[in-house]
Amino acid sequence: MMKALSPDAIDTLRHLNDMQAGAASAPVPPPVVAELLGAGLVAKAGRGDGVEITCDGRKYLSGDCD
Repeated sequence: MMKALSPDAIDTLRHLNDMQAGAASAPVPPPVVAELLGAGLVAKAGRGDGVEITCDGRKYLSGDCD
């Protein structure tokens, strides 16, 4: 069972899920990035502080978590 995420982290994950691959994302607050990275739901993307959703992130949103 995956630990519960903060509402901001869930909103960010949903936003990342809706984006096209390679599209620039809006700035994400560092605590939210840290929470999502720590859970393995996003990965660093390109230069700077960008992130992209991982397969595990998509599974989390779909409810297919163990």
